[in-house]
Amino acid sequence: MPTRIKQFIKRVVEKYKSPMIPIHWIKTDQNSWLSQQFNFAFIKPEKSIYSSRIEKLSEQTNQLGVQPLWEGYAGNNVGGLTRAPDDVRTVASMGNLYTFLVQKCKPNIIVEFGTAFGVSGMYFLAGIESNGTGKLLTFEPNDVWAKLAKNNLYQISDRFDCILGTFEVNIDSSLPQGQCIDMAFIDAIHTKEFVIPQLEIVVAKSSSGAIIILDDINFSDNMRECWKEVSTDSRFSASAELGERVGILELKRLG
Repeated sequence: MPTRIKQFIKRVVEKYKSPMIPIHWIKTDQNSWLSQQFNFAFIKPEKSIYSSRIEKLSEQTNQLGVQPLWEGYAGNNVGGLTRAPDDVRTVASMGNLYTFLVQKCKPNIIVEFGTAFGVSGMYFLAGIESNGTGKLLTFEPNDVWAKLAKNNLYQISDRFDCILGTFEVNIDSSLPQGQCIDMAFIDAIHTKEFVIPQLEIVVAKSSSGAIIILDDINFSDNMRECWKEVSTDSRFSASAELGERVGILELKRLG
């Protein structure tokens, strides 16, 4: 079977697969916030009032066809010079989980990188808008992708800043003075060499008990090694794998 057809079938299966998400704990503390939220072996996040709109916007974006990859991915790219929006999107079940986390955690500042076409960002914004408070700072260096993402994000909420550029270069000028990161989504170049320094910046700028999500933890042997290292880091009170793709961490609370 041709590779392109296999990739198409995989995208369809991912998009419509069961919303039940298995959770596998690496580290847990009965007093941690994450442990209190997830008491079962599986999570079935409920759809928010924004879910259908997000999926419709995602489908419309995918119909635009493949879009050019950011030139900064050169040397870390194994899939060609373009991507279809569905190739890099968060699946609906996981997106609904992100909305749930925001609704429960009520973060003031969520940081996301990279934005891609805005699907995960829309799910984070759905939680922010439901809460009526909070802000998303989302970073995307690809100007083509960023423009499409902004159009999508605005359909859910205006409680966001979409910054054209990388997280590392722009976080100091983008994070409001005196505020910390309460939730972060790390989803840029999936290699240990990039993720570990990014995680260190996030941790340094995060509030006590912040929630940090890493996408594509099984992207490669290199990324699995990265996840194994960070998921056992003593600075985190809890860490878990959500399905096969996403890792989640909770910073220890001070005091």
